[in-house]
Amino acid sequence: MRALRNHGQGRVSLVESQDPVPGPGDALVRIEASAVCGSERGALMEGVDGNTGHEAAGTLVDPGSSRFRAGDRVGLSAVVGCGECDRCTARQELHCRRGPCSAAKSGGWHAELAVVSPSALRELPPGMDAGVGALFTGDALGVPSRGYGRVPSEPAERVLVIGLGPVGLGHVLVRAFEGAEVVAIEPAEFRRDLALKLGARAVGRPGDDIGHRPRLVIECSGRPESIAYALDVVDNGGVVLQSGECHSDVLINPSDTFIRREITYTGAWYYATEDYPAMCALHERGLPLAHMCTHDVDAAHAQDAITDFLGQRAGKVLLRWS
Repeated sequence: MRALRNHGQGRVSLVESQDPVPGPGDALVRIEASAVCGSERGALMEGVDGNTGHEAAGTLVDPGSSRFRAGDRVGLSAVVGCGECDRCTARQELHCRRGPCSAAKSGGWHAELAVVSPSALRELPPGMDAGVGALFTGDALGVPSRGYGRVPSEPAERVLVIGLGPVGLGHVLVRAFEGAEVVAIEPAEFRRDLALKLGARAVGRPGDDIGHRPRLVIECSGRPESIAYALDVVDNGGVVLQSGECHSDVLINPSDTFIRREITYTGAWYYATEDYPAMCALHERGLPLAHMCTHDVDAAHAQDAITDFLGQRAGKVLLRWS
């Protein structure tokens, strides 16, 4: 099979690899489209043995121990649990008592074939294109949808989104679709323009005056200074939803921030099985998820699209494998 390989410094190539063989109970999927996630930036720059693709959709070759059948069209969830603990049986595998883990059993999903845990399979809505399916069952919709479920916004409510990588753009799309007045902050002009196309009412650069304080701020950059800004600019009694990964320390004064101002600080990391019905409902209502995609290319032309992605000149990048 063909698969993408990250060489570091943003360089990628297609390589020939052995077809993966599913283990007992595992599922085998023929990937038709995979999407590049913002979290892959580090691997693309540093290089890995293979690739870190984790958003994909295609056709089921071997259903393994799942309820599906060969030939079914499926999307893939990147996170699975043990399937046995109380959180997993409640369809909350993100909080599996034994620890959530990767659904991948044969390496990254930027490839023609993938072996996955059977619990990763998601039935695609009838007629859905595989490219949209990769966005639909991956981070692009999963994270914003879970975020909306955890912290809903009202129609016409002002919502501030900080950082317009792929997940930030997804938050803009979902909140605007649900009627919020979205203001977005992002240094890259390309992404600001795309946010307007996805429904943002206004966009600005870091440091711009955003006017009155919003009740809800969604922080998607993961930068410590942006997190501090989000906590500072949110209205008293408001909520900051953290959606950008940050592994650095952030200095916060709990008394001034949480006690006296009564701010709630929470997060949305990925989505769980319990969120999938709400995601399907968004699709049925006409959420224009495909508008997030700015690069839809054959995998053979991945390099140019990934160069644009790393240069902040892209929304979602789709790689076609068939």
